[in-house]
Amino acid sequence: MPYRRLMILLIPLLLGFDASAQPSQLQIGLGGWPGAGAQFVYVESYSVHSVEVLASFDSELWKSRTPFYLSAGVGAALRPLGILRVIGRADYQYDFYIGIRFGPALHFLQRPTHAEKNRQFSLFLDPFLRYTQPYQDLTLFFELGMQRPITRFGVWFSLQN
Repeated sequence: MPYRRLMILLIPLLLGFDASAQPSQLQIGLGGWPGAGAQFVYVESYSVHSVEVLASFDSELWKSRTPFYLSAGVGAALRPLGILRVIGRADYQYDFYIGIRFGPALHFLQRPTHAEKNRQFSLFLDPFLRYTQPYQDLTLFFELGMQRPITRFGVWFSLQN
């Protein structure tokens, strides 16, 4: 019975309040280490969490057989500062996300062996940390994760109508 009361209190907080909801955003950035690549993420932000869909690619052009990595996935993140915003205790311009993404990934090599062709497909699990900061008319982000590219930075664009 106490779980029902807790859920009744938490559901509005997790779904987000209209006053705290943000328009949809597109996150476009470059990535680095161990290769160089790019990441594109569609983000739906709510008061204390976000839901995301991503596509990314990464390559190590300096290697002799030039590996190329391609991945797509879905995920979600918690916004700890959003909790403070909801209860009216903070008016931070920056934000912090703690999240996880998962999905399929493909690995391509020039002149792959038969064994390497059989290992082209994999699934990834990408826990990540993201920091966003407004700068003039843009919102910049920096992100660390486990999926290639590991370090990511770039710009958020609002998709409001």
